[in-house]
Amino acid sequence: MFSFMKNFFGKDPKDRSNEELKKEIQEESKIEATELKESEVEIEEAESGPQNTNSGNLIHTELSLHPTWEQELDAEKIYTLRFLQAELPDMVRGLVSVTGFSMVPNPNGLVVAMFFRNSTDRTVRIKNIRLAIYLDDEPFARMRVDLSDIGPIPAHTSRPWEILFPEESYLHDNFSFSRWKVVMKAGNSTHVWPSTLELDPEMEKRMTDRQKEKLEKLAFSLPVIPIHTVEITGFDIGKTKEGHVVAAMLFRNGMTSEYRPDKLKVKISDADGDVVAQGTMDTSKIRVKAGHSRPWLVVFPPNVVKKPDANLRRWVLEVE
Repeated sequence: MFSFMKNFFGKDPKDRSNEELKKEIQEESKIEATELKESEVEIEEAESGPQNTNSGNLIHTELSLHPTWEQELDAEKIYTLRFLQAELPDMVRGLVSVTGFSMVPNPNGLVVAMFFRNSTDRTVRIKNIRLAIYLDDEPFARMRVDLSDIGPIPAHTSRPWEILFPEESYLHDNFSFSRWKVVMKAGNSTHVWPSTLELDPEMEKRMTDRQKEKLEKLAFSLPVIPIHTVEITGFDIGKTKEGHVVAAMLFRNGMTSEYRPDKLKVKISDADGDVVAQGTMDTSKIRVKAGHSRPWLVVFPPNVVKKPDANLRRWVLEVE
């Protein structure tokens, strides 16, 4: 706990000026509280929450520490957090937001410290939320986080917290960046990122190491897809000595229910636009859970391959 103190107190605290501390504060990510699902944020009833003492539309938040943090942090460290919180901009009423202020690598991933801010007139409890780290405006890591331990965040306050982003949440391994930020995703978003990759054991046995490597990179680099849709992306292709064409594709399920196709028409074309192979495939064994991604291999026998000598360095997959 408190890995962010390595940033602030790695040297003599007296050597850290207020201007240096201000530079630690990153861009804020805000969401209307009403856009978040009940499974993500619980807003207490008016009678149980703090009374509204500010009738304006702009809210100046105060520091709110979890009881454990109050017990374990000394006065100097609490002062630092209070100073950082005071430097945060005022918020428009009715928002829940997150602002990162420290990112420390460790052997298990990245430990990110951030302020969770509440400009509503009621106490909120953040339960299960989607967070992402962006490096130079490009997504670097994504995951859903259980924040029930953070406790109730009173109205018009900011609560600091630390979260570990493990290596498996990374989308790539490029750490070169000049700025970073934490982004919170709204529950009622029109798009979804099928972030959980499922791999059938039998299929895994048939996949080459090259295919597995491509699949892993693909699954964590593709953009979000519209809710209630399924997207199919080809990620590898090859030809066997016997003349079979084998294509690997990734099913991404953005629906709220399991995807179970019975049959699919699959067509492979080369860079010239010529059909290499096509056919109707029995896909009744494919099962892709809601919000999941799953790879599948399609094998075209030699008798349906229309262009055996096709150059497949560039190819197009069409599925109906």
